[in-house]
Amino acid sequence: MYSFLDRVINLGLPRTRDFQGVNISSFDGNGNYNIGIKDQTVFPELKSGIGTPRGMDICISTTAKTDQEGQKLLALMGMPFREGVEVTQVVRKKKLKSHHFDPKSKGRGDRAKK
Repeated sequence: MYSFLDRVINLGLPRTRDFQGVNISSFDGNGNYNIGIKDQTVFPELKSGIGTPRGMDICISTTAKTDQEGQKLLALMGMPFREGVEVTQVVRKKKLKSHHFDPKSKGRGDRAKK
């Protein structure tokens, strides 16, 4: 796993066309990071004559509890983040309770009649 991450950071990402660093806002709120690569031929062991370009998604799961800790961990491992961008707190939507999905409830009209 570490060797793959090393190859992504030091070989794959710099060979990407017009690469200026990875986006810092791709953290999921729990310290995990996601990267999408449009063309996987940036890795030299893959043959380039496969026809249509294929992409790949990479999810890096860390032991960090927050996005700031995850960013610090990946930065220490050499992840090339874009310069001048700070991690902002992501506002998540409120999760719906189970009673929102109760098939017995008929909607707001029943509550108004009672």
